[in-house]
Amino acid sequence: MTAAGFQPALVVETSPRNFQVWLNHGRTLDQKMSSSTAKELAKRFRGDLSSADWRHFGRLAGFTNQKPERLLRNGFAPYVRLRRCEGRIYDAAREFLGEVKSLAMKADDQRATRTNHLSTLNPNPIRPISEFHGEPRYHSDLHRADMAWALHAASQGLSEQEIRDEILQARDLSKKGRIGRQVDYAERTANKALRTVDPIH
Repeated sequence: MTAAGFQPALVVETSPRNFQVWLNHGRTLDQKMSSSTAKELAKRFRGDLSSADWRHFGRLAGFTNQKPERLLRNGFAPYVRLRRCEGRIYDAAREFLGEVKSLAMKADDQRATRTNHLSTLNPNPIRPISEFHGEPRYHSDLHRADMAWALHAASQGLSEQEIRDEILQARDLSKKGRIGRQVDYAERTANKALRTVDPIH
């Protein structure tokens, strides 16, 4: 990363030979840009795509990593260790963020084109998930509303990722726990909807 102009502001070792790299972009990114940037960095540098999201925080040095699969041979949880701390803005920040913005705009255009195409093929456009959340027949059961919308979206041709992302962004899922649990919930809902609509999926 350093050789490519992405000098870390901070490096922590979360467990033996497992690392998290923090970058200083020189400015605060909004939610959408933050997620897009995290995903692009994970792709470029073979990071964990499942952790690439604006709500996914890094581990703090000095605390222990309680994941069962990260326990040491003696059964204790490893301490998160600070390995590097410079705080600097990486050299490629301006150029990279420009690239990410362009990629995000291109992806938005592609989604809009696809949505317009689907709308042309299907006279019933995709309804916003907020409409399902407000429907009296679900009696404020947002789980049922999420699934109903996911089934609707799947029947209209949305992909698993598109359904998952919409569920994640539509409402506060913090009651489900950490971001990993929230993502799991959205993925399960999207996958179940697609399999219901298309059993071969």
